[in-house]
Amino acid sequence: MQIRLALDARKLTDYGIGTYVHNLLRGLAARPDVRLTVLARGGHEPRVADLAPSARVLTVSATGYGVSEHVRLPAALWREHVDVVHIPHYVLPLGLLRPAVVTVHDVIQLFYPPKRRPALAQLYLRLMLRSTLRRARRVITVSRASRRDLVHLFGADATQLDVVPSGVDQRLITRPPPEVVDDLKRRYDLSSPLVLVVANDKPHKNLDFVLRAYHAARRQHRVPGQLVFVGGGERLRDRITQLGLQDRVRILGRIPTSDLHAVYHTAAVLLHVSLYEGFGLPVVEAMAAGLPVITSNLGAMRELGEGAARLVNPLDLDEVAGAIEQVLVDDPLRRRMIDAGRRRTERLTWQAAVERTVEVYRAALGRV
Repeated sequence: MQIRLALDARKLTDYGIGTYVHNLLRGLAARPDVRLTVLARGGHEPRVADLAPSARVLTVSATGYGVSEHVRLPAALWREHVDVVHIPHYVLPLGLLRPAVVTVHDVIQLFYPPKRRPALAQLYLRLMLRSTLRRARRVITVSRASRRDLVHLFGADATQLDVVPSGVDQRLITRPPPEVVDDLKRRYDLSSPLVLVVANDKPHKNLDFVLRAYHAARRQHRVPGQLVFVGGGERLRDRITQLGLQDRVRILGRIPTSDLHAVYHTAAVLLHVSLYEGFGLPVVEAMAAGLPVITSNLGAMRELGEGAARLVNPLDLDEVAGAIEQVLVDDPLRRRMIDAGRRRTERLTWQAAVERTVEVYRAALGRV
């Protein structure tokens, strides 16, 4: 029986959740057993049409994390004939009376709230998470670590939580032509070997520690090449100058997806020693591209990396510095890590994630 689904795609262009919504849209639109209605922000209609040409698109003006979404999103669906609504973030609108599936990616903001965030905003987050976990028919999490957090912090019913790992862009498997790599290195002034960091500037990404660990690796082990930040790193410029690393660190900011894919294939190792992740997409993206990974021995990163990545204490400077040197110079170790990483990501496809998500919809509707 066909599922009449409404997917909230208002976060289509957001970092992180936007990737999730993008790939869900594309995958769900290709399924004959799903009739898709998409809730989109004004101006995003063409993007939605490209990903899901046959979907019905409803424009919703409600912003995220505000009172308006509790009224306007349910109002947009009032006359729509849908079986289930999928909300891809933790706010399940209070006025929504339809059966709902909610994806809670992580609870990072509870552990590492943005600076100067009002206490009222933190209270709202906690109240909405509790409400969502109670009211949703099913809750999707992207890792066992996130599921444990929801159970331990909120007393969520583990039998109602479904772990559906995110997928990996399969285009990452294909190495770009040599001329593309050469052009990339010229445009961004890159000198191999590259220690790559793909992360934003949020506190839990641990970027100041990453810089200090790289400095220690150069000082203690004389590692060559450069440290390259993609996404974040801007706030480190003064520290880079203080450490005398101006010629050894590149901050690329947010770059086109095609350039990011090429950087993965140009780098020698990915360094991802975050303090918390709900999933850790750069870890599996790097593995898919055949790049050895050094990551934290915590939570979802341990879950993804155990047996394939070099796991380190993200607060031990000497351990991380030593791991950088070891992975750069130990060729047999690199080959083992590359092979293990590629095997790890073979099953992490968006097709598999979409298939499992549709199973969750069926469970929410009692159609298993």
